[in-house]
Amino acid sequence: MTKELLAEIADAQMVLVGIGKEMEETYKKMENDSFYSSLMAQAEKEEDAAAILQYLQCYYREKNPDSGKIDAYNRLADLLEGKNYFVVSLCTDDYIYSSKLDAGRIVTPCGGFRALQCHSECSTDQEPLVWDKQVTAQVMEEIRQCEGQLSKVDFPVCAECCSIMYFNRIDTPGYKEEGYLPQWEKYTKWLQGTLNRKLCILELGAGMEYPTVIRFPFEKVAYFNQKARFYRVHSRLYQMTAELKEKGVSIQANPEEFLKN
Repeated sequence: MTKELLAEIADAQMVLVGIGKEMEETYKKMENDSFYSSLMAQAEKEEDAAAILQYLQCYYREKNPDSGKIDAYNRLADLLEGKNYFVVSLCTDDYIYSSKLDAGRIVTPCGGFRALQCHSECSTDQEPLVWDKQVTAQVMEEIRQCEGQLSKVDFPVCAECCSIMYFNRIDTPGYKEEGYLPQWEKYTKWLQGTLNRKLCILELGAGMEYPTVIRFPFEKVAYFNQKARFYRVHSRLYQMTAELKEKGVSIQANPEEFLKN
């Protein structure tokens, strides 16, 4: 099956890749680490607890990067080298942006750690999103030096309502889609060009979380494109629809391990 997929990618004119939640960081190890568990317990007592948790997750991600996931993305980049591809990812951990994949060919409609936003609809003249990396870097440094005391960390706040700013992620109240829409427009234009082209579709770990973003649209693309070949990789929800049984391949596997092996 792997050889067949490699041959299909090599022969394809265009390659569409979907990355689902099975590839996402879970942050479960934070609960067993006294440093993080203590800070999370302190955060629960704060009004903006959900926002603070996002910063702690961001810090954990930076200090404990999952090399396995980054390696999997790099293996994917090697597979796609020289190809006309686009990647749609539901993951919010931003590991994909730490890989060799071209950021200009990636869209992450669920957001991530690259921008900040207020959870309220403030009417101030400030931009809806803050893309300043130095702001986040300063918070990360303060967490590093806080000695387990959350009160020593100054989180960035909205200029109008003074509440702690969240990251621009799907789990943020009032999630602002401005963060991904420009890249989504680029993706939809790219997708229009796949019609009547030899297209290889690779879906990795996309279950029923936000199925209208990857799972259902990918099935539709494969159905209408007579030159498409569809590979679905998932540990549990790997089944292919009856309409695609002639051009679809189901692979029961953990998508990260599948890429690495």
